[in-house]
Amino acid sequence: MLATADGPVGAVEYAHLQPAVATDVAKTVRRLVVASTTANSPLRELLINFGPTRMMLRPVSEDVLIVLLDRDGDTQPIRTLLDREIPRMLRLAQGEPEAPAPAIGVHEGDDEVGELLASPLGPVLLEIEAVYHNYRKHRGLNQGQTRGHMHEQIREWLLCCNPSNYTLPLLLDGLSETMTDDPAGRSGFVGEVQSILRRAGALR
Repeated sequence: MLATADGPVGAVEYAHLQPAVATDVAKTVRRLVVASTTANSPLRELLINFGPTRMMLRPVSEDVLIVLLDRDGDTQPIRTLLDREIPRMLRLAQGEPEAPAPAIGVHEGDDEVGELLASPLGPVLLEIEAVYHNYRKHRGLNQGQTRGHMHEQIREWLLCCNPSNYTLPLLLDGLSETMTDDPAGRSGFVGEVQSILRRAGALR
């Protein structure tokens, strides 16, 4: 959600954040940006933890982009996505024509995965990754390890088919195969991700 001094803009129905709170956040971050810039140390990102939630704040011109996350969730995929999207938002706000989206599959390795995370499928993939990490951390894996497994399966998915909502079940199959050491966790993971896929229109 983009918060401005005049209230929130965009995704308000999903934000679970009161408009007045969004306005206060925007004004506070604007003051912090001014103060940090004056001190020759411009604010790039602010993380605030409260209860089970983490709020990521990224200044965008005179406004602020707010992302609400699981406190234990991995923030790096979100940063990667925002690093791509914020410059695009600024260009559009200045009236510049939008550059064509990069074609999926042009680059190898992590560039390929990064492009996919920046595509319309990105939010669904990040949600799946968060659920995957939630289960695998109980088997001793850290966020870097679970992210590595997730990216490996995404690359396998890209090799076997065109990425779309309709082929997401194949990615789920690949991820579930990495969980043979935890049958109960595997079953729970599949159930949760199937719910995500239904919301995305990949399953009925």
